[in-house]
Amino acid sequence: MVVMSLRRYLILGCLVAGLQVLSAGQNPAPQNPAQDSSADSARTAPAAALSARAGMQGEGDAEDTSSDLPNIPALLGGAGISSAFIPELERSNYLRGGVNMGATYDDNPLLASTGQVSNTSESIFPNIRIEESSSRMRWTLGYAGGLTVNQKITSENEGSHSLNFNSQYRLSPHVNLRVAENFSLTTGLFDAGTGTGVSGSGGPNVSLLAPLATQRSSTTTVETNYHFALNDLVGASGSFYDLHFSNVPAGTQLTDSQTVSGSAFWLHRIFRGDWGGTSYRFDRITFNGGESRVHSFYAVDTLNLSHRFTLTGFVGPQYSENQGLLSATAPNSWLVAGGAEGGWQSLRTSLSAGYSRSISDGGGVLGTVRLQNVHANFRRELVPGWAAALNVVHGTNQSLVLPPSSSASSINLTSAGISLERNVGKSIGLRLGYNHDFQEQYFAPTATTSTLDASRNRFFVTLSYQWAKPLGM
Repeated sequence: MVVMSLRRYLILGCLVAGLQVLSAGQNPAPQNPAQDSSADSARTAPAAALSARAGMQGEGDAEDTSSDLPNIPALLGGAGISSAFIPELERSNYLRGGVNMGATYDDNPLLASTGQVSNTSESIFPNIRIEESSSRMRWTLGYAGGLTVNQKITSENEGSHSLNFNSQYRLSPHVNLRVAENFSLTTGLFDAGTGTGVSGSGGPNVSLLAPLATQRSSTTTVETNYHFALNDLVGASGSFYDLHFSNVPAGTQLTDSQTVSGSAFWLHRIFRGDWGGTSYRFDRITFNGGESRVHSFYAVDTLNLSHRFTLTGFVGPQYSENQGLLSATAPNSWLVAGGAEGGWQSLRTSLSAGYSRSISDGGGVLGTVRLQNVHANFRRELVPGWAAALNVVHGTNQSLVLPPSSSASSINLTSAGISLERNVGKSIGLRLGYNHDFQEQYFAPTATTSTLDASRNRFFVTLSYQWAKPLGM
């Protein structure tokens, strides 16, 4: 397993290095102004895909002027909606580093329905991140590693690591490529503060909570889009998500899983800022004792009313093939999937909310599930240096395969949290918050119990020190 991971990262590193050389070679050299004018007048290709969501915002590039491309949604392999304020999205060349120190109190870390045992943990996570931007390339690489010490559950005392890489390349004026990787080895709540998370198709199911255990996960995403005509855009993406558990508490069952996803899409501009089209997506979800193959056919629409507001919707049939275990419905079945997500950003406020219904992995707790998820996030700068955030998630997970008699057939989760952030200059940060989680588990009629509920309350505080050094000019 380690050799395979090292091989994958080596291939990814070679790909990034090659793209960096290719991108550097495409940076335009100084030319005679008269020659540039002649070339522009003879240009018949569609508008350059540089200044919009599907492209890149160049720095001082004369072609970066008039494109109005859509925001590629996470469903199609894009980066999704960020909760950052607009000033926090600004890019530059920096080497950043620092350390995060935190403490967490959890009144039920094992998610037990009876006989709850509380736990207090302390953690320290040094971190470092590098950011580089040019007219044709952007990339960030961040690492955080440290130690979490639990006061009562000492068997889970061990180091945690997080490695994040996210990059965008403009291979030509109309072809863009995004490569992202996220690796984590964690126990419990991990707040390393690298700030370079990866999202996209084939990612984790956040509508389930697993009991405290060592969790190793990695997500690789590759996405490209081609603006081949003035009002038409095509693209494709692929992702691989790997989830493994160890040091599982006695009496708890957790399932290792892998999800391989691939999608292709075509979008056509209906009117300015509104792009609609079709998409096909394939997911192969494997877990202990079973496998599901899912074919999804979607009608997609993404609307950008401005650079501040984005709305995306999708709907279509899903066909699932379940193998290895008996299906809870039918071995092969058709389902209707769909959803919508919207986001708004300003200088001091960010808001996002969405609903989705689709087939997903079971988050280590179940096999393959029919997932319905509702989420909302709100973040607001109260006064300079102070910001507050609210988040709510509700998800229902109905297993598509018949579970063992000791495992749940469906799980519902409701989670809500609030946090307060305080930044002193650009170096000192304080974050404190509270989360409440309530999870309901429903069992098959043949089981000894029909329902099993568990709830927990978490209080956390993190103090961070960060420094930044400019790179280059």
